Amino acid sequence: MLGVLFAFSPLLGAQTRTNLIDHTHDSRGEPEVTLCSQNLENFGSLTEMTRRGGADNEKARAGKMTALVRRFQEVGCDVIAVQELLGADRVKAKAALDELASLLRFRTNREFLSYVGPSNDKVSRVAFLMASDRFEYSGMTSFVEVELPKISEKQAPRQFARGPLELRLRVRGRDGSVPRDIVLVTFHFKSRAFNSADGSDLSWETYRMEMAEALRRIVTRRHQEILKGNGTILALLGDRNSHFDTGSAKLLTGELVLPRFQGAAPCRLNQRGLPLCKPGSAIPPAFLSVLTGDPQTFRTAGSYVYENTFSWLDDILLPIRNLPLAYAHPAVEGDYESGTFDDFELASDHKLVYVRLNW
Repeated sequence: MLGVLFAFSPLLGAQTRTNLIDHTHDSRGEPEVTLCSQNLENFGSLTEMTRRGGADNEKARAGKMTALVRRFQEVGCDVIAVQELLGADRVKAKAALDELASLLRFRTNREFLSYVGPSNDKVSRVAFLMASDRFEYSGMTSFVEVELPKISEKQAPRQFARGPLELRLRVRGRDGSVPRDIVLVTFHFKSRAFNSADGSDLSWETYRMEMAEALRRIVTRRHQEILKGNGTILALLGDRNSHFDTGSAKLLTGELVLPRFQGAAPCRLNQRGLPLCKPGSAIPPAFLSVLTGDPQTFRTAGSYVYENTFSWLDDILLPIRNLPLAYAHPAVEGDYESGTFDDFELASDHKLVYVRLNW
């Protein structure tokens, strides 16, 4: 059941997918907008950060803020989907995010507005920072109250670990180009932490699969006309907490659907959460990743590294009809102007991920 529903810096580091593309001879001109996503690694008030191990004094917190803002500035983010924003309630979380916005305004001379969603987590939630010089606000919807589809009918009903948040904006045209509507959805699925409580012994992968299925269903049902190509832009940005080849990743794109894993269905999971399916189980996806789907970006060391093992936990996905807007060159299919950025290590243990859209 469904419930409630700028100038680019030369300092971009080696982990960025490629040198910035020269748009001098691009008929589209400069990119219209840069979409970013960043797991903040437990950023909030000092009290909340101390409790969650994010920082134990104001100097450390200020250093983290500066590092985060420098990332946003160096990549030239116009809108930032953020995860792991701490706050016992939305007011406290927004106050912390507004501090980041204030510092970002000081560093870039651009006004950034914050939009924070409700959460089923007691302290962690998702949100957006949006540059008011590039966008006009059109609306926001949280999916915090959605009941997830079940992988097993015997289990109790579950909800999202945190509520995915949809932000609707109007993008102002640049250099005479037409304005466009854009719908952004940020998400943060259940982590592998405390996996001893997961009865499936799969580090909560089946729970993430239910969340991925629910989010894809919600978005595709709400925005059928966008998927058909009505000119509006749609993007999913967030932290999946699973690698790009897992069951939850395949369900989020729509390459697989949850019924393929139910009962005596043709798919099952191996111990790492990878789907093992009989031939013919996959279907054409509704969304594609502009990170792992890009040949240069995919050669970088993922978005998260733990004990020398890289993972693509963070992702940006577009519907098939919107993919040409992310092309690095207008006539080169499958080469997206996307990347990762991990300079300023104090910022987060997750890289910032981004894509530039042009029309």
